Amino acid sequence: MNWQTMFRVAAGVILFGAAAKAEKPWTTTEESGRIEIARGGTPLFAWQRSPLSSPKGGGKFAGSAFIHPLRTPSGFVCTALQPDDHKHHFGLWWPWKFIEVDGATYNTWEIQQGQGAHYAREARPAAGTPDRPSWELLNETVIRKPGAEPLPVIRETTLLAAKVDGDALVLDFSIAQKASGAPVKIINHHYSGFTWRGPLTWNKDNSVMTTSAGKNRENANGTAARWVVVSGPAPGGHASVLMMSAAETPDHVRVWNASAMNGNPFVNFNPVLETP
Repeated sequence: MNWQTMFRVAAGVILFGAAAKAEKPWTTTEESGRIEIARGGTPLFAWQRSPLSSPKGGGKFAGSAFIHPLRTPSGFVCTALQPDDHKHHFGLWWPWKFIEVDGATYNTWEIQQGQGAHYAREARPAAGTPDRPSWELLNETVIRKPGAEPLPVIRETTLLAAKVDGDALVLDFSIAQKASGAPVKIINHHYSGFTWRGPLTWNKDNSVMTTSAGKNRENANGTAARWVVVSGPAPGGHASVLMMSAAETPDHVRVWNASAMNGNPFVNFNPVLETP
């Protein structure tokens, strides 16, 4: 694999809540640039296909290419959109922090800086089955050189499949990225890539984090993990979000400890922690 021109990652998210209903059909609707996915008339998750029309903080925060809301089968929302402490956090999303193109560095994570961003371009149904529908998401990473129009530098195709299995909603992502022109270097940083911002009602006192290596929110940051699970309260009981990576070797994770945002869940699978 030529890492200058192609990057692939497979990841999954599983949410557990109250027991799901009997098998019912999936439906897809779109309104105001947001694609809503439902099963048996119950919304489960949404894909932001167009930039937010009224983002907090103004137009510089008009992000797209993210999943929010993300719900358990019983309806509990497990993502946070544009929390006041980080208005550039968008539920479940996967921009790179820094990329290098033609010797210049661009921040495509904090979109409010105006250097670049990860945007959705198109979404369409893909081959699937009645109980496991799939969608093809076409996205781009763009940069903004001074005095020039935004320039796409990475083109991305993400295959997203969904399934309800008992009390769990399972989302399976396969992400393929390729440079659209000049080679792109993804610069190492302590956070970058596939990321989840958890419900703002979860904190250090009412939620628990565990990794595949037996780490918790106080000692997991910067360690390698194949999965991270966070559990917390939900109406009528508890819910859990399990994030899994299919990387050949475990990715490093970026997580917040109890002193960061009162322990609100933030989990990032970061393949460029140590090396670009």
